[in-house]
Amino acid sequence: MNPFSLERINSKSPYKVTVINNGLSFTTTKGLHYVVRFFEDNPIGGCDTYQFSFARKEEDSMGEDPYVRFTLFAIIDEFFLTNSDVLLYICDTSDNREAARNRLFIRWFKQSAQPHRFTIKAANAMVDGQGIYAAIIVENCNPKLQDITADFDRRAAVLAKPN
Repeated sequence: MNPFSLERINSKSPYKVTVINNGLSFTTTKGLHYVVRFFEDNPIGGCDTYQFSFARKEEDSMGEDPYVRFTLFAIIDEFFLTNSDVLLYICDTSDNREAARNRLFIRWFKQSAQPHRFTIKAANAMVDGQGIYAAIIVENCNPKLQDITADFDRRAAVLAKPN
């Protein structure tokens, strides 16, 4: 993965983003700390794929803060400015709120992303009684877009089949 420009991120982000071990971090005006990390994953459709993780360190929520969404999408935008890869997210299942996380992220994406720039494909399945929610984000200019979405759809179909 190519390195990001913090200067470019911070020129678009309402919260100051800093580099931490294996990721990026920002703190809201309410004192909530968020961490964004990217991990190399298995290629999808012949394209390098990076899973991204987005988490708040604190357990308690203090209501919705639209600047969190703007900051996250400044980071996602930078990912695609410096990389022509696939971005994969899988919702955290640690507290059985993965469906809500998925709905929130999809809503944020529709509100923040340039609609003609990206394709987002979401999938969900029940695996051993646990809801699994995942999605890929790919720039429409990616020459492997059709292979990527077809591969993701195949993988999602296999995951969704009952055992």
